[in-house]
Amino acid sequence: MNEPIDHHYLPVFYLSRWVREDGRVYRFSRPNGNEVKVKPVVPKGTGYEPRLYEMSGMPPDRAQAMETDFLAALDSQAALALQMLERGIAESDWTSSSRSGWSRFLLAQMLRAPEDIAQLKSSVSEDWSAAIPDIQRVYDEHRTEKDPVTVDEYFAQQNVGQVDELAFGVARKLMNHPRICSFINNMHWRVLSAIGTDAVLLTSDRPIWMTSTFIEEDAFILMPIGPTNLFVASRSLSTLGQIEAKRRKTLVKEVNKLVVQHAVRFVYGTDKSILPFVQKHMSAMRHSTLLERVANMRNFKIVSSSSPFTSK
Repeated sequence: MNEPIDHHYLPVFYLSRWVREDGRVYRFSRPNGNEVKVKPVVPKGTGYEPRLYEMSGMPPDRAQAMETDFLAALDSQAALALQMLERGIAESDWTSSSRSGWSRFLLAQMLRAPEDIAQLKSSVSEDWSAAIPDIQRVYDEHRTEKDPVTVDEYFAQQNVGQVDELAFGVARKLMNHPRICSFINNMHWRVLSAIGTDAVLLTSDRPIWMTSTFIEEDAFILMPIGPTNLFVASRSLSTLGQIEAKRRKTLVKEVNKLVVQHAVRFVYGTDKSILPFVQKHMSAMRHSTLLERVANMRNFKIVSSSSPFTSK
């Protein structure tokens, strides 16, 4: 059986919440210049990049493992958790497995977009290069006449996909990070409904908005999970209450603005009449991603031209 090469960073099960009667969503993008275009597409036909999670140099049965094994399992668990959120399951009725499944999905969505993967590979490559001199000294002490002169040549012979394998190993650890997942698990969760208003939520390739860290007293996470459902997680009941108390129409408008401003390539909705709103706000104020902030702290190169760090 052929391995899938179209790797979705915006999972089909998630985007399917915005489909209309014809099974399509409206996708807003800028294919040429600054003008936003709208096009109806099926969820499976968007939010992906060919071979995004492929480990180059690996045998065919291992090259797609990040997509077919790790992310497929993660998304399957998250799809079940999303159904629970939509049914309005009480916090006390969640199992540790289902709750962790959703927390891992939220964390993964902050790390799996094309810009994230490019940044991760670049940072891992820099880290690896910095370690090479020390490794070379040890290698020189043990090298035989049959071995390559440099440690780079040696590793290339052993595994030509060394950086990819290291990068996706780091990605797995980050998406399963026990401390971060624990923070999200222990937050107070709510699903706020916009039913009964004429307000409709949008989503994008950057659907999550959150505070700078998870450890702030007023830390929160916002994520549209459908045209009329907003997922909210907050560390404190006080902060959660402030968000819940907002007039729904106002809250939806604020979240839509954030989601559209932070979008990199795509915005999605159920109504093409929002085109002027998307045209005005799309990618207007993208904030830095989690991996960009880590790279910046370590003085690594920021690879995305749209990052706030490269536009300073």
